[in-house]
Amino acid sequence: MAKAKATDQQELVVQRRVTAGTRVVRRLRHERLVPGIVYGKAMEPISISMERKALMNVLRTKAGEHALVRLTLDGAKPWEKPALVKEVQHDPVDGRVIHVDFHAIALTEQIRVKIPVILKGEAVGVKQESGILEQFLREIEVECLPTELPDGVEYDVSALKIGDAVHVRDLVPPRGAKVLTDPAGAVASVQQPKAEKVAEVAEAITEPEVIREKKEEAEPAAGEAKAEAAEPKKETKPEK
Repeated sequence: MAKAKATDQQELVVQRRVTAGTRVVRRLRHERLVPGIVYGKAMEPISISMERKALMNVLRTKAGEHALVRLTLDGAKPWEKPALVKEVQHDPVDGRVIHVDFHAIALTEQIRVKIPVILKGEAVGVKQESGILEQFLREIEVECLPTELPDGVEYDVSALKIGDAVHVRDLVPPRGAKVLTDPAGAVASVQQPKAEKVAEVAEAITEPEVIREKKEEAEPAAGEAKAEAAEPKKETKPEK
């Protein structure tokens, strides 16, 4: 059975970033700060920065890169805004977070967000039949209030045998949330071991027989044909 659990709202203090450019971004990263931006309905986008350690504490929660946070802008004009982590950019070389986008929201308005699908347990088809559990869908999209945003949806795969599959319709969504992903979408299934699959394919492929007629049976040898043509026919005289 699927299980859903509402996430906690994380807190994150950010500073307004007045200047932009490559040099500024490099200086921020050298100071262990991460640049970002906050945007939303009826507000101008605001360039911000935040401490790397505080940001990583948010991203390491169960919600991960889909976390709901309460941003507190520190400075001359402070404000607080609930926001969703919308996009996280990573350095292609070392994987460090180099930029974050936040989407400011209203806690009373429905939002659309993707939540992770978490498979729990060990399938009987894997444990007893040496099958392979393959997960095809790792996120589903739901619509809900920000205050009811779940960390994810769990599904216990312990009872799955070889050939069994889990679909989106088998997942139980969080209370107050509507699943927007296609119900027929396959989430996971237990497959046969690859070695057995290869063996089945090999058995299914049969080499066609090549039927060849011997040349001697199909037509007379060239030497025999010439000799037969050269030999004169004997005339038979009528008996007296």
